[in-house]
Order: sequence, then structure tokens, then C-alpha cells
Amino acid sequence: MTSFAVMKNVLRRIVRDIRTMALIVILPLFFVLLYGNSFSGSYSDLEIVVVNADNGLASVRTAELGRITLAPHLASAFVDALDPKTFSVTTLDDADAALASVGDGVWAALVFPSSFSNTVVNEAVRAGGRTRVRFQGNTVTVLPSDRVDTPPTTLVVDDSNPLIAAAVLEALNVAFAKVLATQQSSLTADSLLEVRPLYEGKIEMLDFTAPGIIGFAMTLITIMLTAMAVVRERTGGTLTRILIAPASAWQVTLGYTLAFSLIAIFQAAELLIASILLFHIRFVGSPGAVVLVVFLFAVGLQGLATLISTLAKNEAQAMQFVLFLLIPSIMLSGVFWPLESMPAAMRPFSYAIPLTYANSALRKVMLTGSGLGELGFELSVLGAIALVTLVLSVLSMRRQAYTA
Repeated sequence: MTSFAVMKNVLRRIVRDIRTMALIVILPLFFVLLYGNSFSGSYSDLEIVVVNADNGLASVRTAELGRITLAPHLASAFVDALDPKTFSVTTLDDADAALASVGDGVWAALVFPSSFSNTVVNEAVRAGGRTRVRFQGNTVTVLPSDRVDTPPTTLVVDDSNPLIAAAVLEALNVAFAKVLATQQSSLTADSLLEVRPLYEGKIEMLDFTAPGIIGFAMTLITIMLTAMAVVRERTGGTLTRILIAPASAWQVTLGYTLAFSLIAIFQAAELLIASILLFHIRFVGSPGAVVLVVFLFAVGLQGLATLISTLAKNEAQAMQFVLFLLIPSIMLSGVFWPLESMPAAMRPFSYAIPLTYANSALRKVMLTGSGLGELGFELSVLGAIALVTLVLSVLSMRRQAYTA
């Protein structure tokens, strides 16, 4: 009976606390809505570049008319067969410029040589034997021709994200299959393409997820430590005594920021070194760039944690509010699942999460060796988040001192 009395007492306190009850009811629904919407989409708007130098002609031998010239325009047919929902296609004339554009947003470049249609038609006949086609109103028999060395159809794929690289190849194969089906042949895209991974297949799934895992670990530990510490010191009266002493709100906030930022940098270094030594994850960038990303990210996290602590009456509530930030961070920031695979309606939420930018910056440094000049956007966003949350933290710090 004593246990039931304790149970009733605990439940009574929880029911009377409106904030706690709201969190208990809303948090599971929040989780379900996030994962249901986040993982129900497919890849869309993947940027690729196409150079179509194909003259559209195919010279073939026939049993009735000797050598004739067909005009199948297969490269153009392939471009038309690309799924407009999956790909955003840019057409260029310069093959070198197209191939050099792969990376940093452009996922693939495809260069069709001038003889593409001729190669496909003749390879189809060689693979399938004689075939009948219509030519100038008559049906003629196309005969296999001798193999001729022709320039390859080149495909360069950004494989820094193995998931997107696989999706690009799969979607391109689907488009090729539609075109090759018109030639009544068993040819495959693999037999026609020279595929060049941008990073030569050196980036594996563990390499891809490691930067995001490091960022999420920072998010988890920094926010929890800061929020719990501020709430504990506020409810215990320590924060009030600190602010009554000759110390301003911004000095106290800066002290918290520096302390937890140093802890975050130490943890990131520990995670990074352990990952490299134990699992040999890829790291080809500058440690200094990583430190800068981690510092700006940590300052922003500390500010968010301080703001969260404003809403919480106690440590239990602080933990629950932290979950509202952690769950979207792991699901919507691209740590495991690329943003390109999320429904368009969910992506704006991803861009509101600091981990999205930290994850992107760390991947650029660790996987591709990007320098500070190539991190301008991510560093600008992280810096803006750090500045705004730091200012708001200063404003909330004094308020918290008198709400214990």
C-alpha cells in the first residue's frame, strides 16, 4: 500500500504541473510526426550537369541498301528520360568545365561524345544480332558492324555522400534503360559508361556519418550540461548570488560560454582522435578549421541551452525541453539521411537546426579537405547563431537569477 501511495503522490504532482503534462503528451507525437515525415520522401532536385555533344547520327550496314545513316538522337532521348523530380539538369557545352563542376552541390556530370548514338546503335546490333528498322518508308535489316574505338561516355559522380551517389547512379541507370529499350537490346548502362567517382570510392558510409555523429555528441552533451547546470544553480540560489556580486550578466554568460565551449572542443577532439585511431575514418582537412567550426557551434549550443533553461522550473523539465531540440537534430540535420531525400515541406525545419551547418562544415573539412574559403556559408550561419543566442543568453541570465 505504501508503494501505491507513493505512486499516487508522484502522479498527482505530475498532473498538476502543466508543463510536464504537456511534454508527456506532446513529445511522443512530436517524435512520430518527425520520423513519419522525414523518411517518407525520395531524392529530389539533385544537381547534375550534362554536355550533349552527340550528333544524333548512326551509320549502320544493311542487307538491302548497304550502309545507311539513321538519326536516333539517343543522347537527347536520354536527357529527356531523366526524372525531372529527381534531377535538376544544367546543360553546358564545355566538357572540362562540366567535369570540374562536380562537388559542392553538383552531384554528377555526364559528357556524351559526338558518336554516342552511333556507338549505342552498333553495340546494340552486335549484342542482339540482326534487327529490322524503318528507313525512308521501308523496313531494312541492320547487320552487325565491326567494333570501332570511340571516345567513352564519361560520368563523374560526387561520392562524398555514398547514399546520394548510389541514388544518382540508380536514377541514371533507369533513364539509360528507357533509351536502350528502344534499341531492342540487352545492353546496359555499365557497358556504355566510364564512371569516375570524384574521390575514387575512398569515402565509405562510416566516413560519411562520423562528422555528424561528432556534431550530435557535442549537441547532446553541451546542451544537457549547460541547461542542467544553469537550472541547478538558479534553483539553488547560486546564480542569484553570482549576479549580486560585482559581476554583470554578460560576464557570467561569457564565463559559462567559454567553459562549456572548451569542454565541447575537448570532447570533439577526443571523439575525432578515437574515431581516426580505432576506425580509421577519413580526415584530409585542417584541424584548425575543425576547431573553428566546433567553437562557433559550441557557442551557439550554449546559448540555446541557456534559453531552454529559462523555460524549465527544474532539472527534469530542462531534460524534457532538451529532447525537443535533440530529436529534430538527429532526424533532420542530415547526420544519417541526406537532406535531399527529405520531403520539400520538411527541409525548412532542417535549415533552422545548427547541427545541419556544423555537419556540413565538418564533412567538407574531413572528407574533401575544404579550407576556410569553402566554408564561408556554414561559418557565417554558425557565427550568426552564436551571436544571436549569446545576446539572448545575456538577456535571459539576469531574468533567471530572480525566478528561482
